[in-house]
Amino acid sequence: MTSYVGVDWASRGWLAVAIEDGEWTARMHPSIHSVWFDHRDAAAILVDIPIGLPESARRDCDRGAKAFLGGDRARSVFWTPSRAAVEQETYDAAKRANRDARGDSLSTQAWGLIPRIREVDRFLRDTEAARAVVAESHPEVCYASFAGGTVGSKHDDDGLQERRAILEATAESAAGVYDEFVETHIEGQPSWARRIGESNRDDLLDASVLALTASAGADSLKRTFDDPETDRASVPRDAEGLPMQIVYADPESVSPKPQE
Repeated sequence: MTSYVGVDWASRGWLAVAIEDGEWTARMHPSIHSVWFDHRDAAAILVDIPIGLPESARRDCDRGAKAFLGGDRARSVFWTPSRAAVEQETYDAAKRANRDARGDSLSTQAWGLIPRIREVDRFLRDTEAARAVVAESHPEVCYASFAGGTVGSKHDDDGLQERRAILEATAESAAGVYDEFVETHIEGQPSWARRIGESNRDDLLDASVLALTASAGADSLKRTFDDPETDRASVPRDAEGLPMQIVYADPESVSPKPQE
């Protein structure tokens, strides 16, 4: 059976939501290697973390994602740190490295994710088989695509409910999944040690929309780029050969689709 996986960092570990034959599962993992060990046979794994680190300029895909979202929601896409910044061990050193590389500093949000960016970067550089399966996506871009427009903030109940409704409107198999995940993994007592926390409700929804996007299949995924003349078949790559792209899908390309 074919599986599709969405992965989001959730405070204490990697939260992976998988869809296989219409069944949805969620699990926390201590490392991206653990995610790969469990899902290395997946058709696609989408991760909400930058893949492909720039040397001396901002990534076109970050510009494209910001333009795609527009307005205040564009702020949910942060500028990916330069590779030199990612290799630093302190915030001050990372800011200096980023300024030296391309003239701008580094947000605290980006700095907070650097350990995870470094983890995924090194994993992909060391694991050739994963490069054809693991790709970067962004939950806000995915939700906006499925909704046909901008969605509200995920940091309030209305935003959470809106995202749940978008999932269920996009795929029939998603009906009730979020509530089941909350009941089982947050309000209940899971049998495994790495529990999904109360504050990770939005991460559940983020990982879920990434899994649903993955189910579109690689040939159907779109990519955000700044220049509309960019050849979509020619993906920009970083110095290590990793693609610099953010993928998303439209509702019509998702499998399983809602029944008519």
